[in-house]
Amino acid sequence: MSKTNLPKVTIVTPSYNQAEFLEETILSVLNQTYPNIEYIIVDGGSTDGSVEIIKKYEDRLAWWVSEPDNGQSDAINKGFSHATGEIYNWLNSDDILYAESVSVAVHFMQKYPEYELVYGDRVVIDNHGRIIDVFEPVSVSRRMARFALRIPQETTFFTSRIWHKVGGLNEALHFVMDSDLWYRFLEETPFFHIPVFMGAYRNHEESKSVYGLGKEKTDRAMEEIMYLRKNYSSVLSKIRFLRKMVRYFNLVRQAYEKNRRTRRMIKEEVKQVIYQ
Repeated sequence: MSKTNLPKVTIVTPSYNQAEFLEETILSVLNQTYPNIEYIIVDGGSTDGSVEIIKKYEDRLAWWVSEPDNGQSDAINKGFSHATGEIYNWLNSDDILYAESVSVAVHFMQKYPEYELVYGDRVVIDNHGRIIDVFEPVSVSRRMARFALRIPQETTFFTSRIWHKVGGLNEALHFVMDSDLWYRFLEETPFFHIPVFMGAYRNHEESKSVYGLGKEKTDRAMEEIMYLRKNYSSVLSKIRFLRKMVRYFNLVRQAYEKNRRTRRMIKEEVKQVIYQ
């Protein structure tokens, strides 16, 4: 595959003291089959050997830095401030992109330019890379998003246009900044679901979903969840019974969508992209 006429894809990795996983994350980007990738790493001043790992690959990076920052949202915004790509994605320093993911995402963004955001399915892995769960989200609609909006962050690709239009991540948010961004993106573009596994999310004790958004949510996490509900949820979504019913409805939607001919056709198209 030649770079000719292919849009540049910028991927940003925010990093801080996750040397245990960082090299695998970096290699999952550098080993993509897509040829026109600009890779940026923003390290928050790690002291665990992360910087040495980054230096090992610096000749293949468009830009990197290691300096104190104000958290993950600040690091990602900083990274994209150096981006020159037309399509963006960020990959946290403990997650993984599958080798064909960028090629698949770009294919559908070029085929359906009315969608400025596409997302795939997710595998959940543990510290050792073992699969412990999967996440196959339903398609996103503006109406249903008023109750819940969940898409796998690491498999989500979006245009630089909408990133700059909405102003990037809200740096005041620490736990739900991606969900907040999706809601703002949804005002700009419909979302396209690619029903194949495109990346892996690592679930471990230091991940935010465990220590902040697990069963014992931190106070700050609860404040941010309430922020989302206040700013993006409908009045009806505040009723617990209705939220529960929507969860059941989404399970039915998921089963229905998995058996649709359209989904099967998209999966076949993905195979053509991979094996062309």
